[in-house]
Amino acid sequence: MNDLTARFLAVVAAAGLVLSCSMGASPGELYERGITEARADQWEPASADLEAFASKACGSAQPDKRCRAAQLALGRVFEHLGQAARAWVAFDTALTLPPHDDDATTRDDLARLEQRLRDRQSGAAGRGPVMVRYRDEMTDEFTARSVLVAIDFRPVHARNKGAADLRSPDFTQLWSGSLPAGDHVLVIEAAHACRPGSAGRCIASQVHRSWSFTSEAHTPAGLDVRAVAEPGPGADSLRPALEMQPH
Repeated sequence: MNDLTARFLAVVAAAGLVLSCSMGASPGELYERGITEARADQWEPASADLEAFASKACGSAQPDKRCRAAQLALGRVFEHLGQAARAWVAFDTALTLPPHDDDATTRDDLARLEQRLRDRQSGAAGRGPVMVRYRDEMTDEFTARSVLVAIDFRPVHARNKGAADLRSPDFTQLWSGSLPAGDHVLVIEAAHACRPGSAGRCIASQVHRSWSFTSEAHTPAGLDVRAVAEPGPGADSLRPALEMQPH
């Protein structure tokens, strides 16, 4: 075994150890460990622990009160790692969580990262085709009102009248085009109302979600977004949510 192979295997083993520790730890352990690692400039383990915390504690209708602080810390961690798109998504996610006393500072962070992404994209070598598809999988209690799509901070599709037509067995293509090779940001906003007579079970809302993704020169990429119903804060209640899967 040569030295390069040995070093590679050591890195893979260390990454597996971090993932294993993150999966077995409680949300409280993950949060405290991730914040401590971020303060010690241990960026890779901090990102693993804080993402694991967010996955366990922040996806429900009643997220952990530390979720905003975790997303703000993740934004700083990803920025130190040179991952501007993931940092932007973390700060954007933080804006959707309480408390909102430092929203102005977070928006300044978003503006800085947006400019950094634009600068990188302007110097990218090559472009790749990207397609965004959408399918509404909400239950019958909900009626789709609108779907807005933005890529790299620019609106690319708006569906108001006819949003209900996105309830279909198949995905509907909302946008396709060519993007510079490198990292990008996708933002979806979807609004749903409640059908008459379903107010106790259905929670109407407008959902805002963002994700980072990567395009490669001359390589097709697809992003499938699904609107799904997930448990709400009340007993037997449902609320809209968005999920994205690259393909």
